Amino acid sequence: MLTDEEIQEIVRDTFAPLRCKTEIWDYGAKLRFKVLDASNKTVLEMPSIPLHEIRDRNQLDQVLEGAKQRRGLSQQ
Repeated sequence: MLTDEEIQEIVRDTFAPLRCKTEIWDYGAKLRFKVLDASNKTVLEMPSIPLHEIRDRNQLDQVLEGAKQRRGLSQQ
């Protein structure tokens, strides 16, 4: 089971070298994040992911990969 800090670190690392802002909110129940390009333009935003759904590394990886594919950020 991943901690809040581990989840945020994995999310930020997934989108490097782009800048990624993460926030745990809703009384510690949800994660939101925003990925920004070099000019600080938002290229991807996930406004609400229940943390209980991504505490497992495989589940988190699936959510992140799906988000990357939808926005064309995946490397084939």
